[in-house]
Amino acid sequence: MIMHRINRFSFLPMARMKLQGLYMYAAGFYTYSIFALLFWETRRKDFGISMSHHVATVILIVLSYIFRFTRVGSVVLALHDATDVFMEVAKMSRYSGYQTVANVSFQIFVLLWVILRLIYYPFWVLWSTSYELIQTLDNNKHPIDGPIYYYLFNTLLFCLLVLHIYWWVLMYRMIVNQIQARGQLGDDIRSDSEGENEHED
Repeated sequence: MIMHRINRFSFLPMARMKLQGLYMYAAGFYTYSIFALLFWETRRKDFGISMSHHVATVILIVLSYIFRFTRVGSVVLALHDATDVFMEVAKMSRYSGYQTVANVSFQIFVLLWVILRLIYYPFWVLWSTSYELIQTLDNNKHPIDGPIYYYLFNTLLFCLLVLHIYWWVLMYRMIVNQIQARGQLGDDIRSDSEGENEHED
């Protein structure tokens, strides 16, 4: 009976390693994104917005791992990564000349963005971290650090929501442009702040 109980939980070290791998990958990716945005990528109108997103994300990833808020952190990472795949496919397809694949990928990306980042994220994730957490937070065990964690994490999570809404407005403009162009995916609405020809080789 005891061996059965031990074997039943033998997957936990592997799950912990996978979680550590996920967090290391995500923290590394967004840290790289900060440096890429600063030193390599073309400056766009939303440079400050993108930088705010990357910094807030790195802080959330690192602190959620340190303070063991990994359940919420894993859900937030999954919500974001699920949409980003289709955005990258749309970009690659457009640059490769596959306009139909780019159009379909962009439409899937927008649909997932609305469902995951504008509906599920605020109404389930933020609701849980803002209201349901208060019911389970032990003020006797965490009299000082509990409120600090609560306000710090929720402030950063709500900052991500504001950025999601900002980017949704940009996507909405691209959708309108796509409809006006009869289905052709137009240029990135975040035009370069420098001239287009300055960075050509």
